Amino acid sequence: MLDPVESLKDKIVLCCKVLQKQGMLDGYGHVSARLPGDRILSTPHMPPGKVALRDLIVIDMLGQKLEGAGEPNGETPMHTSIYRARPDVQCILHYHPDELVAVSVTAGIKVVANCGAHFYRGAPIYDSPLLIRNRKLGDKVAETLSDRNAVLLRGHGGTVVASDLDTLLRLGIDFVRTAKIQIMAAALGAAKTHSQAECEQMTKTRERSNTNRRFLDYYISEVVD
Repeated sequence: MLDPVESLKDKIVLCCKVLQKQGMLDGYGHVSARLPGDRILSTPHMPPGKVALRDLIVIDMLGQKLEGAGEPNGETPMHTSIYRARPDVQCILHYHPDELVAVSVTAGIKVVANCGAHFYRGAPIYDSPLLIRNRKLGDKVAETLSDRNAVLLRGHGGTVVASDLDTLLRLGIDFVRTAKIQIMAAALGAAKTHSQAECEQMTKTRERSNTNRRFLDYYISEVVD
């Protein structure tokens, strides 16, 4: 049986490769997952789409490195603050797609397509473009995120949280897709948004066991032979 930590490592690298293939990562950004004993498995200070298993590091809840050759990301405080504030969160993605930056400085996320149904409760906007380099700023991002599954950072990017890496990958992809469709629709005129009831019905269906498998398998097939 595969060791749980080794499985997490494989999934983090796979998530990064999928997001890189979809053009959603640049030279910055990071993915992390909670480990037992107040530890965090994280991509290091390097382009996340280029990360290999050997590059992953383990840090503590203060952001101090415990294992690995690489160095922690400059915005590690965002991760540690969210994990402290949200015991339900098991993994975090922070990235900078142009689509998320665009909606972060305008109307924020609106659910205008089915891929946005996950975000019907809203993705609050952290109202600063500054990098999250200390605990005070990290705590502010965690406070802005509150109990939601995503937060936009004005002029900066977005952060998505989930209870497992499969869900994180789906949310990470769909967050960008719904922003892109929203931007496209805005050029055509006023867009009609999904109702709360419609979104709740769709998300309940997606919460069924293995309902994400077909979605994920398609994107994974793009990076794995």
